Amino acid sequence: MADGGERPAQVEQETEHPHDTEDLVRLVSLIRSEQGWTQAKLAEAAGVPEAEIARFEAAEIVPAKPMAMRLLEALGRVEPGLF
Repeated sequence: MADGGERPAQVEQETEHPHDTEDLVRLVSLIRSEQGWTQAKLAEAAGVPEAEIARFEAAEIVPAKPMAMRLLEALGRVEPGLF
């Protein structure tokens, strides 16, 4: 820069590929089913409204990663606070 100052670092925003969203939704849905959990039980464990689980499983929540990590934590598949 002309005044000798440094330019602020540009932050790259993470984007989620549509296939990643599909994979995360499929993973959470499969684990939920394997554990015999209903959407209502998962919603209660994750502290979210049941409608959010339905929206997630319909791939209506994008990016899906933050919600997927929260749900996987609730399902006991990810260490809490890992992501």
